[in-house]
Amino acid sequence: MSARDSTARPRLCADSGWLTVGGLALAVLALHMATNGLYGFNRDELYYLDSARHLAWGFVDYPPLTPAIARLSESLFGTSVWGLRLWPSLAGSVMIVLSALIARELGGGRNARILAAIGAAASPVLLGANWLFETVTFDQLMWMVCFWVIARLLRTGDRRLWLILGAALGIGLETKYTIVALLAGLAVGIVVTQLRKHLRTQWPWLGLAIAVVIVLPNVIWQVANSWPSVAYTFNHHAAQAGDFAPLKFLSDQVALIGPVAIPIWLIGFRWLLIGRARALGVAAVVVCAIFLFAGKGYYIGPLHPLLVTAGACSIEAWTRRRAHWLRPATAIALVIQAAVLLPIAIPSLPESVMAQSMLPSIRTDFADTVGWRNLVAQVDAVYEQVPESERSTAVIVANNYGEAGAINTYGPSLGLPTAVSGELTYYYWRPNQLSGPVIAVGLDTPFLSTLFDGCSTVATISNAYGLQNQESGAPIVVCERPRISLNQLWPHLKSFQ
Repeated sequence: MSARDSTARPRLCADSGWLTVGGLALAVLALHMATNGLYGFNRDELYYLDSARHLAWGFVDYPPLTPAIARLSESLFGTSVWGLRLWPSLAGSVMIVLSALIARELGGGRNARILAAIGAAASPVLLGANWLFETVTFDQLMWMVCFWVIARLLRTGDRRLWLILGAALGIGLETKYTIVALLAGLAVGIVVTQLRKHLRTQWPWLGLAIAVVIVLPNVIWQVANSWPSVAYTFNHHAAQAGDFAPLKFLSDQVALIGPVAIPIWLIGFRWLLIGRARALGVAAVVVCAIFLFAGKGYYIGPLHPLLVTAGACSIEAWTRRRAHWLRPATAIALVIQAAVLLPIAIPSLPESVMAQSMLPSIRTDFADTVGWRNLVAQVDAVYEQVPESERSTAVIVANNYGEAGAINTYGPSLGLPTAVSGELTYYYWRPNQLSGPVIAVGLDTPFLSTLFDGCSTVATISNAYGLQNQESGAPIVVCERPRISLNQLWPHLKSFQ
């Protein structure tokens, strides 16, 4: 650490508000730990658990880091809802501390750091994402690390930080591909600001080399499998075009940022663009522009704590000699907003009460945690009706990754065979043989009859609460035998959307 770095800012100490920041981080962690086990696995979590059982350097719709964390979690806690969700809870608490650290690097004092931490702790988008085990939380974390490194680089001029930035971007690329937008934003921000002079040194290029080395295994996997993630990205955008519409993107920000935080968010945007951290402001503009036309609303979630943090720095500077009441009033308003939105953001009601309320229609993540054990029990009942002499060759084929993941998570204890599917990465986990009876879950009988003989619907999926979610009402069909070979049949089940 240089002399300049050691004297430009006060050390982390209690009288600079760090105890308050740490207390906020621990409070949010405690809130998540108290509620994480209220609902069962979400369909995405079941997919990550199955991916963890098939570790590779790539998957169709996400890079390998999140499944690797799921594998670690299962080795430590077993197949535990609470254990799996502990990891995003920890990441969320780290982001609260990072928000305060970014405020420090941006020149914020004690009040700015505490307000930035409150903004992150009360953020609807962070609270709403960080109770589920998904790529989203770990993606947010890596963006925040990148913001902190850039802010520190802007303050200290320490060019060695480019190496840390390269490592963070590389890990981010192994977490979620949406960080490519941040790469584009940073590239523009560097070129048009004072960071441009660093390009004449070796450090940014060494950082880029580190990022390339980290992401290279995934690139090799993509090449070996004909770039499935690229195909998925285009197919997904076309299949869910409504979710990618600019107006939908903008309207989503009201709930994700929160009405109270929107003015702080805008103040922070302006503060970054006119201040010495303009590189971050330019990067944020580019990211918003990209996702406005090619992203879902929550994709810019990692920007929210950065911009609220910048807004906190601006508010602190503006209220040093006037309107001192504005700082505590802002903090209180953010806390009240979080309390109002809390039932939508994280599990707060018992599952039975939630399932009978309006929450599943407002937050589909909640609906997608209900009924998986019921589904597996229904599949097991059908499997028990298969003649014992044919069970060794029976195959369970699921329509989607949630159904397949549930059967592969809860089915082994019941003696069910491994479920297969043609959706996303399941397509690469095809069965070794498909010659005997087939139990098809969620696939329509008319479609199955084009591939198999003797198909008949034997059950309809339901759940204990009568909740109408994606699986409710889907058929369970039994077919006798395939009409064509496995190599001919399997491509008909492929779905990269």
